[in-house]
Amino acid sequence: MRNRLARALTLVPLLSAAPVLAASEPDAGAPPAALHAAPVLPAPPPAVSPSPPAAERSHTVLLLGDSLIATGFGEYLQARLEAHPRIRTARRAKSSTGLARPDFFDWMTVGQQEVQRHNPDVVVVIIGGNDGQSLKDAKGGKPIHWGRPEWEDAYRQRLEDFVKVLSAPGRKIVWLELPATGRKRFEQKLELIRGLQREVISSHQDALHVETRPFFTDAKGRALVQTRVEGFRKPMRLRMEDGVHFTVAGGRYFASKVYPEVLGLLGLAPG
Repeated sequence: MRNRLARALTLVPLLSAAPVLAASEPDAGAPPAALHAAPVLPAPPPAVSPSPPAAERSHTVLLLGDSLIATGFGEYLQARLEAHPRIRTARRAKSSTGLARPDFFDWMTVGQQEVQRHNPDVVVVIIGGNDGQSLKDAKGGKPIHWGRPEWEDAYRQRLEDFVKVLSAPGRKIVWLELPATGRKRFEQKLELIRGLQREVISSHQDALHVETRPFFTDAKGRALVQTRVEGFRKPMRLRMEDGVHFTVAGGRYFASKVYPEVLGLLGLAPG
């Protein structure tokens, strides 16, 4: 089965020039409310061609996020970008994380470290699926509980702070809307988080908020279960059984939608 699946995938694989930083760290000690624990997915196919010389890669793209970046979607988006002769990439991901629990994983600090290390032209972010819980701080202060009126203001401020950490003159931020899941109770939380993210990101001139709902809903607004994906002979399921994480085909499908957005910001034609 694994051999047949590997032959079906024709996307250019991850290349040796692309650093993958903590791409799927174990979730031991993850906060109890975490919903984005990374599933185990098949590895991408082996490399088939050498990377272009580093001097030719004049643009850098940094991918940041939770398990959606750590697994298939993040891997395939990085592979697609690395296949372009003008782009180098880096990826930093940690499953079961978000902005709610810096006591568990501090994205403010990590984000600052990564942009300083790589000085990217574009930062692609998808985060927030684990944030529907009480907000804590890294110093052990009093939590702000989910559902309280002050929660929205506090989360909005964390978003502002994170955008500020990632920003620099000439740098663009691509903030991906959390994809629709089809899980009703979970969606109630995500709708609030999506709305706050859209509000904050849209207020920044150098940040692009990418709506993903059209990618994952049908004409009637229902969650898209399967669709045609490049490299597969028949329509493929997009989600795993949890309804949140992507299958191999789903990760590749999502990457194919985000890739043009990144190229557009860089002013590049497809490689």
